[in-house]
Amino acid sequence: MRLLHKALGLALLAMAKGLLPMQGQSVHAVVLEENNSVDVSNEVAFSYAKHRAVLIQNANGAHHANFSLYMSNDMAMEKFQLTLSDASGKLLRTFKQKDLMRTEFSEGQAADGYMLYLDVTPPSYPVVVTSDLKVDFKRNNVSFPIFSPLDSYNTEVEKATYDITFPSDYPLRYKVVNSSASPSKTDRDGKTCLHFQFDNIKGMAKSEYGLPLSEVSPKVYFAPSRFSYFKTTGSLLSWNDLGKWEQSLFSDRGELPEEAKKKVRQLTAGCTTEKEKVAAIYKFLEESTRYVSIQLGIGGYQPMAASEVWRQGFGDCKALSNYMMALLAEVGIPGHCVAISTREKELLPDFPNFQQMNHMILEVPLSTDTLWIECTNPRLPLGYVHDDISGHEALEISAHGGKLVTLPEYPDSFNVNTTEARVALSPDGSADITINEDYRYHRYVGAKPMTSLGDNDLRKVMFSLYHLPQTEIQSIVVNDERQPFGVPSLNYRLTAHSLKYASVTGSRLFVPTNLLHKNFTAATDSHLANELYIAHGLRNMETIVFTIPEGYTVESIPESTSMSLPFARFSSSVSTEGDTVTITYDYHIQHGTYPGTAEQFHEFEKKVGEVYGRKIVLKK
Repeated sequence: MRLLHKALGLALLAMAKGLLPMQGQSVHAVVLEENNSVDVSNEVAFSYAKHRAVLIQNANGAHHANFSLYMSNDMAMEKFQLTLSDASGKLLRTFKQKDLMRTEFSEGQAADGYMLYLDVTPPSYPVVVTSDLKVDFKRNNVSFPIFSPLDSYNTEVEKATYDITFPSDYPLRYKVVNSSASPSKTDRDGKTCLHFQFDNIKGMAKSEYGLPLSEVSPKVYFAPSRFSYFKTTGSLLSWNDLGKWEQSLFSDRGELPEEAKKKVRQLTAGCTTEKEKVAAIYKFLEESTRYVSIQLGIGGYQPMAASEVWRQGFGDCKALSNYMMALLAEVGIPGHCVAISTREKELLPDFPNFQQMNHMILEVPLSTDTLWIECTNPRLPLGYVHDDISGHEALEISAHGGKLVTLPEYPDSFNVNTTEARVALSPDGSADITINEDYRYHRYVGAKPMTSLGDNDLRKVMFSLYHLPQTEIQSIVVNDERQPFGVPSLNYRLTAHSLKYASVTGSRLFVPTNLLHKNFTAATDSHLANELYIAHGLRNMETIVFTIPEGYTVESIPESTSMSLPFARFSSSVSTEGDTVTITYDYHIQHGTYPGTAEQFHEFEKKVGEVYGRKIVLKK
C-alpha cells in the first residue's frame, strides 16, 4: 500500500516491516539442524560452540551462506569450518579459519575489536551450508549467546537445540520468550546442564503490516544473577542493580577541563531560560563533535571521559550523552543517561539483561518538561523523540540506580502529511503543475533524507512519486524546519510542466485525479496476516486544484466518497467553482494491532485505489 508511506524512492518513507505466516509463500531456506553448546567454567569464562546446517532453496536465501563474528581481545576462536554441499550430499567446497577475512573498524572508529567475515556465493541451488564454530570468552560473563534460531524471514527451522552447562552453584538465569518450551535438567559431577529444544518453527514472510520478526520469534535469554566483568562486579537481580553498576562506570567520567567550562558559560551567558541554555549547548555539540563507534574499556559499556570528547571531538552514543550531560551540569542543569533499544519496544520487566539495549540517549528533566536528547544525531530537532525510540521502554541510570521509564509517543494526529497541488490545464492536455508537501513528526523522519540528496536524485524521487508524464521539473526547493522544541517539519515546493498530463479525445479532455499516488496499490499481502499491525498511525490530507482551460466546461466529475473501518477512515470531496475543480482526500489510520482485520483492510484499500483512478471529463 503506497498511500501510508508514499514510497519516497530510495526508502525515504519506508515504514517498519513486519511478518506473516508463510501460508504458501516461498520458503527461501530451511534450518535442518542447529546445535548450540555453552560451557561455563567460572564467573569470568565460558566457551561457545555452534553447529548449523541450512538448506538454501534459492538466491533469496543466499545470505545464509555468509558468516560474520565480532571479536574482541577477551575472545579466542578455537575452530571454524564452513562447507557447501549439493542436494545429493556431494561436497562442493570447504572453508577454514584461514579463509576468514578480517576487517578493523573504519577510520574514525576506536575499537579493540575486529570483525571476522566470509562472503560466500553458492554456485547453484539448492545447496546445503554447514558451519561449525567454537569460541572461548575469557572475561565476558554478563550474558551468553541468545538462543534464537529463527533469525531471518522466509526461513523455516526443523530442529534447534541449546545446551548450557555450568557449575551447580553458578547463579544462572534464563527467560523463554514467545514460546512455552521448558528445559530438561541434568546434574553430574558438580555441574548442571539445561537442554532447550525448538522443533518445526514455521517461516515468516515480510509484510508492511506485521509485527517485527524479533517480537514474535521464539528465543531464550541467558544471564547470571551476579557477574564479574573486567575487574568490576555487578548484579542482574533487578533493573535497579544493573543501573547501579552502569552508574559506577560513569562516576568519574564527567569532569571537564577549565577551557570547556569557560566555553559553556560563554555560550549560555545571554540565555534567560533552561531551554535556551540546552539549545545553545546542543548546537555546540552538533558543531563540535561527530559520532564514532567506541569499543574500548570495559567491554564498550564505559564511556570516554567528557574531557577526552572535548579534546578529540568525537564519541559514541554513551560518550556523547555523558559529554552533553557534563556540559549541562556546568550551567546547573542535571541529566541522566538512558540505555535504550532501537529494535525492541519493551524490555523484559522480570529479566534484567544487557542484550535488549543497544543505544544510549540523555534525559533532561526540566522544571516545565522532560527532554529526551539524541546526542548522536544533532541534525534532528532538539526535543523531538524520533521513530527508533519513541514509545520505547528504557533504563534510566542515576545515583539511585536503574529505573525503567517509557519515552513519550506522539499521537497519530501529529504524524501528518499535508499536500497542496495546483494543475493548470491547457487544451492540448499539457499542464503547469505546482506541488507543496509538508511532513511532520514521524513523517518528517522518513522524508528527511531528501535534505541530503542532490538535484538529480531529487528529480528521480519526484518522478517516482507523482503522475508527471512527459514532464520537465523546473524547480524543487526543500526546507527543513529544524527549530529547537518546534514542530519537526520538512516541506518542499515543486514546479513542473507536463506536455501530456491529460488525454485529448475529440472535443474532450480526460484528466487524471491521481496526481499524488503514481504507484498506489492496495496492500496485496496484508490479507495473509492473522492480525494487522500498524507501527505508527498517520494522516494524509491532500488538496488538488485543477484550472479548466478557456472554452471548456465540466462534463463529469467523480463523486465524493466516505468509508471507514474501526481503525481507518478515508474521504474524498469534489467541488467546482468558476474555472476550477477542487478535489480533497483525507486518509487517517490509527496505530495498533488488529486481529482478524487484514482482509477488510485489503478490500478497503482496493476501494481507495478505485477512487484515485477516477477522472475528470472536460468538454469543449
